[in-house]
Amino acid sequence: MNEATAGTGIQGTGQVKKEADREHIGAGERAGNLVGIVLIMIFATLIYYIQDRGYIFSPEFTAVDSVLFYGTLLFGIIPNLVRMLTARRNLGRLFDMISSLLFLVVGSYFLVKFPFDIDDLYLILPDAIQDSFRWFNDAVFRFLLQVALIVTAIGAVYNGVMYVLVRRELRRRESGLGR
Repeated sequence: MNEATAGTGIQGTGQVKKEADREHIGAGERAGNLVGIVLIMIFATLIYYIQDRGYIFSPEFTAVDSVLFYGTLLFGIIPNLVRMLTARRNLGRLFDMISSLLFLVVGSYFLVKFPFDIDDLYLILPDAIQDSFRWFNDAVFRFLLQVALIVTAIGAVYNGVMYVLVRRELRRRESGLGR
């Protein structure tokens, strides 16, 4: 299978052409990317706040783990920032793929080391709803991390293929070969 036929299945559905048609992002979607950045920052701050109270991480969570964890989380801002500043979808897709690969490496490391202590996390919730979340423990968190790694791997491959095929379609259009 050569490069010309590698994306035939995706191109055959017209998805590449649809994505190329939607390459330029309007003001509303750019604002949405800004909202995404703010939400990531709030989430990182919330995790840090909870960590500072002695929840989420076990004593085995080191300074290096902290850099990996928060670095990966905050790198999630980059794809949104790229889309917001350039108003281009496909360039953001490239950074989505890089972010996914970073999460795969760091998430796999954390799955092996597992420096988390989720068992008592429900205690930070109001008393009235604590019993509803008592089931959320290390085993559930480990399973969710495994699912997230699988979904992220699939998304990284899809984004990589789409990035290459949409870029090729955009270049074809720019060269005057039409839609």
